Amino acid sequence: MAFTLVYHSQNDPQWKADILGFGGPGDTIGYVGCALTSVAMLLSGHGHYETPKTLNQKLKDRQGFVSSGIRWDVVSQVHPQVRLRENISCETSDAPLAKIDASLAAGQPVVVRVDNSPAPGLQWHYVLVYARKGDDYLMLDPWPYQPGTTKEDFLMPRYSQGNPLRRSIQQVLLYECSTSGGTISTPASSPTTTGTPPSQPGPVPAPSGGVYVQPTPEVTAFMYMRFSTDTSSTANVVTQIYPGTQLLLVESDGESKLGKAGQWVRVHDSQGHEGLAAAWLLEKVPGFSTSQPTEPAPSPAPSGVESSPVETPASAPSAPVPAPEKEKLFVRVGTGGLRIYAKASTTSAVVAAEKSGARLTVTESASAARGKIGKTGKWIQVKATNNKRGYAQADKVKPS
Repeated sequence: MAFTLVYHSQNDPQWKADILGFGGPGDTIGYVGCALTSVAMLLSGHGHYETPKTLNQKLKDRQGFVSSGIRWDVVSQVHPQVRLRENISCETSDAPLAKIDASLAAGQPVVVRVDNSPAPGLQWHYVLVYARKGDDYLMLDPWPYQPGTTKEDFLMPRYSQGNPLRRSIQQVLLYECSTSGGTISTPASSPTTTGTPPSQPGPVPAPSGGVYVQPTPEVTAFMYMRFSTDTSSTANVVTQIYPGTQLLLVESDGESKLGKAGQWVRVHDSQGHEGLAAAWLLEKVPGFSTSQPTEPAPSPAPSGVESSPVETPASAPSAPVPAPEKEKLFVRVGTGGLRIYAKASTTSAVVAAEKSGARLTVTESASAARGKIGKTGKWIQVKATNNKRGYAQADKVKPS
């Protein structure tokens, strides 16, 4: 049986708000469900159809999670025809590309972990790779919400972070399905061809001309590009926008919205990302032409997700002004390492063990956390490098 591409997104409205495994209230499939979704796509392509929602429940029934972390080998308890052959960690070594290629040649797609951000440290993200093309892999990416399998999606432009392919993958999960093998389907619009493989694709360029903008000086860490204007969650985040990043406005009246509270503009970056950004946190880049190109057609939005801000009719009350993007605070683990606990107590379960120098994301108020850093007896809520949330002893971390 050939492997058939089946696409699922962790951000699908049907399941994005479901709690992943036995995680906390913030550990939704939409936020941290990339591994689960990648495995669901792998199983479905082999003919054992699962959605992230159904697989989440079946794994929970078999104790297939540690908090929100998936137990990879338990997948075979759900579908005995699919077994985990190897789980290879390669954070500090070259990825086993030969093993990945051999698995793909045998008709067995591979789940891999990549770094989803150029920020210091590793920000874990899992995708399903199904074909080798030159010095790159074609993948099904659970993020963002982009239904369908008709277009080729390459790993390197989005997740290499400037590294070669062998250093762009930090973990490899080699599953083997006994009922599949031989061939893997490819996108209908871009079939895989034989002969000389194409050269590695570069970033998708932004359209030329037009008005370019960048984050204002108030943005000291980063701001978000989103699918919609909801700032209450990160489930709709397309990518992070760092200070100095230049973005192209892709709407005709976008320049008039810059700096205005409550306004949003559609932008496009040099990596091919397109989405909405808070206009009150953007300013025009000096020196670029103000002439506007023909406005491109907006990318189709998924069901349940707005492709542009909802306008309020003149007769209706003004919509509330969205709150500014919350400040992000990071801390680093001091000498000796650090354990992250499920609760603010050393007697609670350990959800992560961090090495000295690891960079953690603070999940509580930045102002509250600053007052506790370095103080004995205090706890700070953080997200660990394995994406699990918990509590860190404040005297064992320092500002990052």
